[in-house]
Amino acid sequence: MKDQEKTKEQLIEETEALRRRVAELESKIAASESKAARTDSIPKERAPRTEINASIEFIADFDIVEAKGINFSDSGICFELNEDLPFEMQFSLEGKIHRYRACLVWVKRMCKGGYRFGMQFVPPESYPRF
Repeated sequence: MKDQEKTKEQLIEETEALRRRVAELESKIAASESKAARTDSIPKERAPRTEINASIEFIADFDIVEAKGINFSDSGICFELNEDLPFEMQFSLEGKIHRYRACLVWVKRMCKGGYRFGMQFVPPESYPRF
């Protein structure tokens, strides 16, 4: 039956039923989001850390990176990348050269200036044959 053919009481009854259903669904969504938030807050196992004092040379091996703008203000901009930012790096430790490929995972600005980077090691890529 079309809405135009329904009585006022029928329309009110339908509206109330829809509101109850929306409330049920909103409750399920909230419960699901709450569960996801609890799961995300569970500390993840970290690999043991070893402190080093080494100069690290790293080279970004990307050219133009496409990003999605999120927001901006007079003082800065926020954007997202849909791809990794890979780097090749090397450092000397105890007289031995270590070479790695890694992707940027996080960046933190230090209160006294400069930045701290977190990078995740990934398998090396083979160089293209020419």
